[in-house]
Amino acid sequence: MSWTSSRKVIGLLRKQLGLDDVFFTLERVWDKEVGVEGVEITGYKNGTIFAQTQSSVANYELIIRKKEIVKKLNQYIGTPKIKNIKVSIK
Repeated sequence: MSWTSSRKVIGLLRKQLGLDDVFFTLERVWDKEVGVEGVEITGYKNGTIFAQTQSSVANYELIIRKKEIVKKLNQYIGTPKIKNIKVSIK
């Protein structure tokens, strides 16, 4: 029986869950750049950020500012990987 290193297992899990470096960068700068209270990132896949809020006002504000937010977040990442933000109300 051969052993698999924990680093390899964690890397495979991160890849399967879509938790790449872009996701962790987004987590760090989301609140600062979005500035909308009560909005949480729930996922990131294929250039789309998925977020949830309990407020229809916050949902509307994100829809209006979507292009601006995407541009700012891509500046942090350094490449235009983020294409869209989809927000739903809990």
